Amino acid sequence: MSGTRDNRRVQYTVSRFKAALLQILETKALDDVTVTEICRQADLNRGTFYLHFQSPLALFEQIETDLLNEIQPYLSVKIDDMTKMLVPILKVIMQHPQAATILLTTPDSSVLQKIVRPIQAQTQSRYQTWYGETDKDHLDYYYTFFISGAVGVLTMWLKRGMQEPPEQIAKVIENVVTKGAPH
Repeated sequence: MSGTRDNRRVQYTVSRFKAALLQILETKALDDVTVTEICRQADLNRGTFYLHFQSPLALFEQIETDLLNEIQPYLSVKIDDMTKMLVPILKVIMQHPQAATILLTTPDSSVLQKIVRPIQAQTQSRYQTWYGETDKDHLDYYYTFFISGAVGVLTMWLKRGMQEPPEQIAKVIENVVTKGAPH
């Protein structure tokens, strides 16, 4: 059936647009990307682009959705099993390093927030106990501090070419987020 989402040619075309946008985003902010640039990079025409997407932002959001759909099944694991949760997520990221790097470091991307949101409530109760803190705003500062370190570890791992196994990186992140700073 011509034109359907499952059509191999349609999938191929959409994948070319996605790859083109990711390549452009390595050197340019999303707000500065034009449809013409994407089409030139993908070697496809503007009419074809508009058959599939309304704008570069819509294409970016589809890339986000695709990555999140792969990660989503692993986000329901309890914090006590953070390594168990993180290893499969890191393996998904390993399969899409270019997309993951851009999505995790782009301010407009919601991917990171959707990954870490399930962790926040569980870790904040620990921070409340560890630091004797009850003010929610202060607990948010603790959480932001530790999660920023975890994101930094993930970003460094991606920049270094993911040489360490996901299990090792998951353990580092788990230690930072769930154990905090040594007392």
